[in-house]
Order: sequence, then C-alpha cells, then structure tokens
Amino acid sequence: MVVRFGPVSAATHRADVPHGGGATLPTQPDGARHQAGPRRPARAPTGVRRHAGLASRAHRMSLRALLVPVLFAAACAAPAPVAAPDALDRYVRSEMQARRLPGLALAVVQRGEVAALRCYGLANVETGTPVWPETRFAIASLDKQFTAAMVQLLARDKKLSLEDPIGLHLLDAPSEWSGIRIRHLLTHTSGMPDDWLETHDGRGFVDYTTEQLYRHARTRPLLFAPGTGWSYSDQGYFLLCLIVERAAGVPYFEALKARILRPLGMDGVAVADPDAIVPQRAAGYRLRDEVLINDRRLVDYGLWNDLLMTVADFVKWDRALRDVSLLTRDELALAWTPARLDGGEIAHTADDLAGYGFGWMLDNFRGRRIVQHSGYTGVFVLRLLDADVSVVVFTNLERPAGSAPRGLALGVAGLFAPTAPWANLPPKPDAVAPAVAAMLRDELARWQRGECAAARYAPDGEARGREIAAAMQTDLGRMGAILDVAVLDDERTDEGQLVYLRAECERGTLFVRVQCDAGGRILRARGDRL
Repeated sequence: MVVRFGPVSAATHRADVPHGGGATLPTQPDGARHQAGPRRPARAPTGVRRHAGLASRAHRMSLRALLVPVLFAAACAAPAPVAAPDALDRYVRSEMQARRLPGLALAVVQRGEVAALRCYGLANVETGTPVWPETRFAIASLDKQFTAAMVQLLARDKKLSLEDPIGLHLLDAPSEWSGIRIRHLLTHTSGMPDDWLETHDGRGFVDYTTEQLYRHARTRPLLFAPGTGWSYSDQGYFLLCLIVERAAGVPYFEALKARILRPLGMDGVAVADPDAIVPQRAAGYRLRDEVLINDRRLVDYGLWNDLLMTVADFVKWDRALRDVSLLTRDELALAWTPARLDGGEIAHTADDLAGYGFGWMLDNFRGRRIVQHSGYTGVFVLRLLDADVSVVVFTNLERPAGSAPRGLALGVAGLFAPTAPWANLPPKPDAVAPAVAAMLRDELARWQRGECAAARYAPDGEARGREIAAAMQTDLGRMGAILDVAVLDDERTDEGQLVYLRAECERGTLFVRVQCDAGGRILRARGDRL
C-alpha cells in the first residue's frame, strides 16, 4: 500500500519538554490542544491489565503528562532557549512540508543543558501513530561514532592498538589486507569498498549472517592502497565491529551496552532486529515519484543491524562527550582530527571541506569548528564546538528522498547560535571576481541538472565534476527553479579560495560552499538545504 503524501496537516502535534523537565500536551500550531486524531494509549501500571474504555480521556491525558517527566527529567531539565519556541516551530513545520517529512524528533543542547526537545508528525503513517519523545529511530551511520569510541576505549585498555594490522584481530584475513591498520578503518582510508553486500541478479537478500558478510567482504578487492586515498566504507566499520567483539571477548552489542550505553543511562537503545517486536519503533519511508512508500530496510544484517535510539538517548551521549565523562580530552581531540594520507595531505572527498576523524565528519564555518555525522535513514547530529551548541535531528524519511537532515540541523543551529547565521549572511558581491561568481552561478544551474563543465574542476576534471554534481543534485534537484544566487563571503585557504553562496529557489534555500584552487578550478563543493 502506498500513501500519497501531502503537506503536514494542522493537527500535526508538538510534544514540548519545557523548563524543569515538565511536559505539555500535544498542541496544534496555534497552541490549541488536539481535538481529533490518533492518541497514544495510556499505559497500565505494572501487573494491571489494560481494558479499553476503563480510563477516561482526562485520565489518559494525565498519564501522558506524568509519564514524560518521569522518563526524561534527567535528560531534559532545560534553561530558557535563545530562540523563541514559535520561531523554531515555524521553521521546522515549514521545512517538514517542503521536504515531505512524515515525522521528526529533535533536540538542541546549549551549554550542556537541553534548550529544546520537540516531536512532530507521524512515526507510522499507516497506523497514524505520532512521534513521541519515546519514539526510537534507526540511526544508521550515526552508530559509527559509537563503534569508534569502543575502539578507543579498548585501546585505552591495551586490548588493541590503533596501529595494529587488522589481521591480528580477524580470522583468515586475505593477504591484500596486510597493510591495513585499525586507524585506516576508522578514517575510511583503508581502500575498503562501500558496496560490499552479496547479491543475486543485482538484488540483495532479506537475511545476511555475520559469517556470510565477512566471507563476502574477504573477496572484495581494495579500491586503493591503504593510506593513499579516502573512500567512505561501511565494510570497514563492519570489520571494526568484528574487531571490537574479538578484543572485548563478548558480542558487539553486549560490549557497547557494558562500556557506553549502560553507564550513560541510554536505556532506550535497541538493535533494529527486523524480527523483534521493538516498542515505539518509527517506520521508515522513502519517495517514489513523490509518493510516500515504505523504506524496505528491514533486512537482517546480523552484527551489522542498525541501532534504534530516541533523541533523549542521544542527548545523554552528547552530554558525555561535552563533559569528557567517557572519552578523555586527548581521545576526543584524536577522534576530531582530520585523517591525513601518507603524503601528509588531509583526506578529502568531493563534498567534504574539512576531512573525517574517527566516526565523525569534520567541518568549520568561518573558522569555527564543527563535528557532525549523517545517517542514510534521515538522521543527523551537529556539534558546534566553539558555540557549545549541539543539534540532533531524527526523521523517518531516508536521506536520498530529500529529507536533508544536515541542512535542517544547520537551520535549527542558526536559531540558537548567533555566531552561525547560515541563512542570514548579507550579500557581499565584491568578495570574488565577477568571472568567478558567474562561473559558480552557471555550475549551480548545471548541478541542478546533474551536469558539470569538466574543464572547471581539479584534480581530475570530469570525474570530480560528476561526483560533485551528483551530490548537489540530491537536494538542488528537488528545490525548483533557481531564482537568485548571492555571493556571501570568501576565505583564503592553503588550497586557494573558499566561496560562500546562497541559492534562493522556488522551494527553499541552499547554502553552498565551494573550495577553488589558486587557478579558480573547483576542488570540492557542499550544499545544505536550510
């Protein structure tokens, strides 16, 4: 069954967690309480069987009001946010309509305290189940930062070294892997491919065992010699999970619970086992010809299954990073330092501006440090280190369908961090030469069509241009005609010139940064739909 997806209705609710950890009832945009629509059933006390009709509407509502503070008081005691709540609501609701998002949960952490924890839309469209603070989202590649932290903790315990050849910890490792160190897997500089799942006639399986995944991984050739290039690799992080199991002496998830989840009180985390009944699991969605359909990610990957998590659980993880209560300052500094290749240069990809650390994408905005990561399922976490603001955005629309959670997180951060006004920079037309500005405007139009002018790119011309165009078209291709492109600023870098642009389109705003070399050729570009 498919559902034609229209704008988020006026009944789309909001679950606020205001000062002191209390909770308001779901409200409509104008602040009125829901008068219609699905309600979450009240929970019966332990040992009491729940019967339909026994609890009055008022009793159910009072239980709801009591349950949320109990579950989230520790995580959600919050000071007054910088941005007015209605400004945040207006932004999120508008973007949910523009991006066709079924459901969303977000948290903003400011100076170590929760400034906002909000829930919008539907966790399950078919059943009409709203997103609640307890809703568990599949976090996809956000789990890489947890795997990387486990590796660092085991290195602290002297159970492994970041410089160990991976063959010391993996059975029957092929000889081609002999030059790969654990550090290479952490930073995606191992040469491991990303597309590594076994298929039949081009179609994947419903069930994979850990043994099957490892057996097939051993047959895949490397893309380049370890340390000589950068390529994002799920296979590399799957191998890291195996290494964690071997070094810890227990299954991966048991090790994760013992060292990270349980000590931090992250009690809502679960494994996305497709066979298991997991309460409050959000359904995943994608778009086909602008029609909402189920995202069939319910595949059993054995060890490689997604983690399911609430935004409040992720807040606890964020707080542990900020308070240095799990990893030391030196360990965090190492995790947030960009990887370098054997020649000494920072490892970059076409849409990456500041490199990759240990399970973290690195970035900066006008000299201000950012650590972040995305997940295929439509999730993103952003930490503005210098502003001491973190934003967690969980949606249930996959990223290739246009959820663009990174841009959402940037947009929310701009409301809470005055030093990060991504969308509000004034035009500065004289920041770059007119010829450079004209060239970049022309390339934006080409990117929207998935095209490029090969001569404008370095180091490898058309290959680099096509890579950038494909990445940019994911969002830009969904935003309608480009109405205006403004030059906002530029920075002189070791490689040349970094140019800031803002593209106003029929259906939204794209914040664009383009790194050019000294000769004006494009090295890298990133666009974020704000």
